Amino acid sequence: MVWKKGLNLFLLLCMTVSFLSGNVSAQQEMSAVTNAADEGGKGVNLAYGKQVAISQPDAVFDQIQGIGLYGSESPLNQAWKLTDGKYGDVTNWANTADWFVFYRKLKREVVIDLEQVSTINKISTGFGMRGDVGIAPPINVRFYVSNDGSDYRYLGKSEPDTPFYFEYTKGSNDMHRKVYAIDRTVDGQPLNVQGRFIKLVFAINIFGWMDEIEVIGKPGVVDGAELPPQRDDGFTYDQYAAPGAASSAEIRDQFLWYSGPMSASNSHFTDWTKEKAAAFLAYKDIYGRIRDWFFSDILAIPVTQMITPSGFDQAGNARYVTKEDLLAYLDFIFQEDTQLGAIDQAASEINRALRTNQKVRVNMAIPFIEESSNFGDIYNDGGTLPLRAIDFADQVDDPASYEGRLEMARLAFENKKAAVRWYIEEVERRFQEAGYRNLVLNSFYWYHERIMEPTGEAELIQATSQYLKDKGYYFTWIPYIGPGSAYLWRDLGFTTASVQPNFAFGNSKKAIFPAISDLARRTGGALEIEYDDYRTLSQYLNYGVFEGYMTGAHNTYYLAAMPIVDGAYAFTPLDRTKVPDSLSAIRRGVYDQIYNYVKGRYEPTFGMHQSVDLSDPADLKVTVKLPLADHVVEGEFTLHYDQDHVTFSRFSLPAALQGKGTFQVDDSGKGRLKVSFRIDHPDHAIFADLLERRNPLAGAPDLITLHFVKRDARDDAALTSRMFAIDNSAVMKGKNGTVYRLWSDSDIIPGSPEDQLVSAFLAVKKAEETKMRADITYARVLVARLPHSPVRSELTDRLNELNRNHQS
Repeated sequence: MVWKKGLNLFLLLCMTVSFLSGNVSAQQEMSAVTNAADEGGKGVNLAYGKQVAISQPDAVFDQIQGIGLYGSESPLNQAWKLTDGKYGDVTNWANTADWFVFYRKLKREVVIDLEQVSTINKISTGFGMRGDVGIAPPINVRFYVSNDGSDYRYLGKSEPDTPFYFEYTKGSNDMHRKVYAIDRTVDGQPLNVQGRFIKLVFAINIFGWMDEIEVIGKPGVVDGAELPPQRDDGFTYDQYAAPGAASSAEIRDQFLWYSGPMSASNSHFTDWTKEKAAAFLAYKDIYGRIRDWFFSDILAIPVTQMITPSGFDQAGNARYVTKEDLLAYLDFIFQEDTQLGAIDQAASEINRALRTNQKVRVNMAIPFIEESSNFGDIYNDGGTLPLRAIDFADQVDDPASYEGRLEMARLAFENKKAAVRWYIEEVERRFQEAGYRNLVLNSFYWYHERIMEPTGEAELIQATSQYLKDKGYYFTWIPYIGPGSAYLWRDLGFTTASVQPNFAFGNSKKAIFPAISDLARRTGGALEIEYDDYRTLSQYLNYGVFEGYMTGAHNTYYLAAMPIVDGAYAFTPLDRTKVPDSLSAIRRGVYDQIYNYVKGRYEPTFGMHQSVDLSDPADLKVTVKLPLADHVVEGEFTLHYDQDHVTFSRFSLPAALQGKGTFQVDDSGKGRLKVSFRIDHPDHAIFADLLERRNPLAGAPDLITLHFVKRDARDDAALTSRMFAIDNSAVMKGKNGTVYRLWSDSDIIPGSPEDQLVSAFLAVKKAEETKMRADITYARVLVARLPHSPVRSELTDRLNELNRNHQS
């Protein structure tokens, strides 16, 4: 980052008076400067006492997520603080009398009306910084002028006068005021422009303390001042990051591949074999046949609970403090027959099967390195590479002075850059030595999802960006919504960024999707698809269709550790200790629907939940719910039931829908109920939103209850909830005409190909357990009915092995 050296003379004077005298407060001293008259024709502060308006265009995100106001947050009607001639108190950060306090809400626009078109030569403002309590200034401020309050012309942007990695505070309460000023145009000429309205634009991460805005100039238009021409501010866009473009790091659809050493009990989460890698690289049908490429772009990222020599932090996350911590990750993923080696082998087999020559692009995460006194020897000279400013106290004349502390911070920062460069070069070296034939290293990714300003992370990212650019790599980021990250990524130097909606994991609402889609377009970015539950996942995918980011933007996919693998092999688990269960169809649905989405063929889906009550054999109840329903007004579905055990008797409606529509249930007599309905008025449409974090079933509205009776000859113990299943032919229609299709079968449908496959799989498993000739013969009959495929071959091999063992 380019930054101005030295503090503003007046600010330094005020701090000195405040610290040494105590007779004149910082605010009073600075006020005298602010209100100074025009001396020597240098201009006056045109902003003093003028009206200020602050807008918060992104406040909706906190509202959607249920995040309230901060106790010390300044109300917008106190915007006068920014032109009242008083600087904020730098001796006590908690004294906010003269600070305007911002909290979250991303971007701010601050406009000052000078009341007449005037000549402007300099604009400046200040932000406080106190890292240990979370107060941080923005990474930059953009400045604009306008004569009419509508047509704004961009003047340029300013970084703080001292770097973020340097914070000069002496006591437990004081604060470092950083100054943002512009006195030259974008092309380097002295600022001499006309304008009546001054606008400052910046993004707040979490807490922001802002004080006086000063506009130095002269009333009226003098000295040939002109309204500047229109210029691109590098901040405002109106389109997503285009899929596959160089400006999107060539990403179309990128799979987040989590790995790293874990505890023995959790090692299965990162046990990446060739078979598991093939599940996300290729699309396989239920019989294991490779049908298409799935993901050919992966982001290699450490799993959160990875084991490193430095252990875990208080939240249970892996710590990266030393060189050895980073090597623990690299040693694990650069293995020949598993991890990246397995991915390379799987890609080779897929290319052979599909007769393609596809290279898999690999984006390598750069973990966030904590400050320490000994990162490790990276130069092979026995050095320690300290990353803390305090470790350089013996290299300056006075470590307590302003100049000494600034130099100490600079030296520590240089070592941080060296540590990151070492890691990048180590990744390059290992990639080259591995000699992968199907993998290409083309990008790096910043692992930390929000910026920690006091550590100099912003400058470190910018330095890393330039280093990677010089090497020809892309640089990407996936920040979460809340801090100002969605606006910061381009200024930080990233090639592209995907914003996390956090609907799957937070206390949010579906309104987050159109809002965050608009934000992604405005910033020229993209969105991340996040999986936690298939019902919340469907909202990400549905809005990808509605908002156009399915095909109009590149997409990154957080799919946890193994769900994509579990989906590919849902009916024939790779783990021999597992068997297909009631969720197998849903797992396969996750796999199929994500594939459809990646290929741009996805259609909006909905979820249905069956709540089965078997407590009364004379009145067995199957209540169908519509979690996260999108204003449904009509639909139909087929429920399959075990007619050998139960008979259908009647249906009932919830109180909320009685008298509000027509419902019809037709019993085919063959174990199938055809249910259809129509709501009479759009105002009564069925709608549900997320009410609890990670619980889409909370408040899910009932649609209908189907009542059954147990057949007399059947044992009560034989009744199970799996006797009822809804097939994927179900459709619903929203009040705006949108047609939604059921995510997947709710369970394995009797007589379906999936049912035949599972029957064969379970028969083989039983034969392996009993080793009885009759069970082996029966399993062989079922396997022979399957189509020729890898699954059939694998099951046949298992049976042949049983025969060999039986004969011996």
